[in-house]
Amino acid sequence: MDSEDDEKLLDWLTRCEAIAGSDAYLQIGHPEDQVIVLKGILLQAATAGANWREIYRSIYEKWHSRRPHFPDLNAMAAEIEHYGSGSKKSA
Repeated sequence: MDSEDDEKLLDWLTRCEAIAGSDAYLQIGHPEDQVIVLKGILLQAATAGANWREIYRSIYEKWHSRRPHFPDLNAMAAEIEHYGSGSKKSA
């Protein structure tokens, strides 16, 4: 992986980290919205060719004990692949 790819991966990871670290979703009583926003960023990363699995694995490992509403990697993979394949069909 070259430095440009590393930089892009770090950018996506930083975006996801900001979402995962936000307590606002919990404070307003809508933690499911946090998952929706996170999923949207991961879909954007996947579309851009970034390794979204590596990004989410890092997020999940760090946050799952404090964010039990985060789906495990397999569940998130099913969601990303479902939505990702839908966008390819319409393109």
